[in-house]
Amino acid sequence: MQLTENVNQLAIYLEDNARGPEDNKAAQHLRRLMLVYETAHEMVHAKTHAHSRNSYSELIDLIKKKSEG
Repeated sequence: MQLTENVNQLAIYLEDNARGPEDNKAAQHLRRLMLVYETAHEMVHAKTHAHSRNSYSELIDLIKKKSEG
């Protein structure tokens, strides 16, 4: 996916040119949001109900993990 590559390049840029810990944290958040996006995309475009349900469960786990820590 082009979006995934662009976000990853931006995260790498932030890490390589970090002016402080906030830039590194921002790179981590970008990567985590990309995982959420990819999982949601997979859920929406799933071919079977089981695949969609599994993607939904994974999405919920990603969101819960984010809210916990």
